[in-house]
Amino acid sequence: MHVVISMVVGGAERLVYDMVRYPEFADNPPIVCCMDSLGDLGQKLQAEGYKVYCKGRKQGFDFEMIAWLRAIIKVEQVEVVHAHQYSPLVYATPAAFLAGRKKVVYTEHGRFYPDRKSWKRTLINPLLALGVDHLVSISAATAEAMATYDNFPRKRIQVIHNGINCTAMNPDFDIVAKKRDLALDDKSHIIGTAARLNSIKNIPMMLRGFKLVLQFHPDCCLVIAGQGEEEEQLKIMAFDLGIAEKVKFIGLRFDLPEIYQMFDVFLLTSFSEGISVTLLESMASRVPSVVTDVGGNGEVTQDGITGYLVTCDNDDHLAQRINELLHNPALAKKMGAAAQKRVNETFSVVNMMNNYMQMYR
Repeated sequence: MHVVISMVVGGAERLVYDMVRYPEFADNPPIVCCMDSLGDLGQKLQAEGYKVYCKGRKQGFDFEMIAWLRAIIKVEQVEVVHAHQYSPLVYATPAAFLAGRKKVVYTEHGRFYPDRKSWKRTLINPLLALGVDHLVSISAATAEAMATYDNFPRKRIQVIHNGINCTAMNPDFDIVAKKRDLALDDKSHIIGTAARLNSIKNIPMMLRGFKLVLQFHPDCCLVIAGQGEEEEQLKIMAFDLGIAEKVKFIGLRFDLPEIYQMFDVFLLTSFSEGISVTLLESMASRVPSVVTDVGGNGEVTQDGITGYLVTCDNDDHLAQRINELLHNPALAKKMGAAAQKRVNETFSVVNMMNNYMQMYR
């Protein structure tokens, strides 16, 4: 049983979606419990016939949430409870204990920015960890933060990198028609991203860097897939920068494997990252990337081989690396091939699930 805050579209939620649908579970599919809301992916799982529960958490500490989770564990005869992110852990751990000391796996998918210590977590987490069978981080950087800021026992934290279905990243489709549907010039350079549009993703850096790129590549277009609370502010910023006509906000997409195929360069300018699913997907699509050197990005991107790492909030550095790839298609192609190879070998869903399956047993 997976316990999540919500199944809105995001990296962690898409991983849970894939984990629920993993072929090894075909005869006994996991259930999902959403504490706050179903989200688009929760509704999608329900439409596909999977069990997804949703309660709607009350403000403050919701003691009823523990009872609700315990009841589901008992009724569904759950043996393993997998909590994704910290809030689900806080509720799932006592619920699993009260339901008969069921096995608990906790995965930390990312960090707040800026990261800081909390005296509550410092006191509570060593005790909370006693009820958890496996503490998992998706990157070495996140594992270090769990120990440093959250006071989880460092020796017990295991790193399991996110993994994706690499074969799904090379679909057969009409790319010219897809560009036409999105009102994109078939002959333009296209750089882009897929991300939740919130503050931690630092999209303003991307917009500022893109303005600099346009000085050398006026035919270039920036495509931003995703939705979030900052979308309207970002559109206003693009207008104020004088680049609105060159920036396409295409919203929430369920056809990302096709979208990636249109990109010449993939961008990720976050302040903080665990292991970005969209970065892995773009790499599996043979797209070179330019990403900020934060969190787990450096564990995925091999600087100068599969893409480039740049300094956070350094617009000139970002634009310089994008221009290098646009100026040199042969280099971009070579990096794209290396990126695909790296993901296939190191960040596949099979590798990830093999590690989790060992914990579930």
